[in-house]
Amino acid sequence: MQKAIWKYVVMLCLLAGSTVTTAAAEQVLLESKQVKITSMDFEAEIERIPAEYRAEVLTNKVRIKKLLENLLVYKTMADQARKAGVDSEPLMKKRMELAADKLLSQTQMDRTIASLKLPNFAARARELYKINTEQYTLPAKVHASHILVDSKNRTDEEALKRIQEVRAKALEGKPFDVLAQEYSDDSSAKENKGDLGFFEAGRMVKPFSDAAFAMSVPGKISEPVKTNFGYHIILLHEKQAKKLRPFDEVKAEIVKGLNDKYIADYRQELVGKITSDPSLKLNEEAVDHYYSNLEAKAAAEQKK
Repeated sequence: MQKAIWKYVVMLCLLAGSTVTTAAAEQVLLESKQVKITSMDFEAEIERIPAEYRAEVLTNKVRIKKLLENLLVYKTMADQARKAGVDSEPLMKKRMELAADKLLSQTQMDRTIASLKLPNFAARARELYKINTEQYTLPAKVHASHILVDSKNRTDEEALKRIQEVRAKALEGKPFDVLAQEYSDDSSAKENKGDLGFFEAGRMVKPFSDAAFAMSVPGKISEPVKTNFGYHIILLHEKQAKKLRPFDEVKAEIVKGLNDKYIADYRQELVGKITSDPSLKLNEEAVDHYYSNLEAKAAAEQKK
């Protein structure tokens, strides 16, 4: 049984990126004395998983086993419910109909959208690129390291004196990263040796950010900079000016946005045609029967 299941699953893996369909005869994958889980049951359940995640499920034996176990539980409990006549209850029958309607509705919408022919937005994408250059411009960045001497356990004068002493050692040629590990009160300095990587303006607290972006020569060390954390000295590694990304680099991104909007608008148009159908008739009196006016009920209770 297990070999047959895995052989079948391997075939499904090959179809994982698309809608799962097979002309093979329906097979029993798992069974108990009450129910059988067939290949069609399995395929129907797999269809509920977004296409981009199906391969991830179908190449994981643990997840496949769990999926089969879930189907076993669902079908067993459903079988028990049918034997108890639950499926014959009027409200339950209507709920089952609505569940089917929702599934069919979503499938119809998905298939309609899938068959939609999208316009060629290449020219429009270039127009938007030219109009919104700032949107496609990479901000200026700096790559810097720092050493912090905090003033939590020192007076302001003591903190300033200590950072000046550390700066003097750096100017004398002692490696900045070594000094950061030895003197910095930044808890991350032991790991990153004071290196903050690249960051944009405004990413750090304002006095620090302003000082870092005011520097222009790589390898230079700043004067002490005071922030709410204490005193810092900054070593500039590299400075990158803001840069407009080439159109070819962002074209796919822009086109995708245009496609998504076109599809969303089309979807809304389809829904709008249904909800604005001139043949619609609303039985307001019957609908009002379900309306719960809590304020009116509270007022009525107070009069009692």
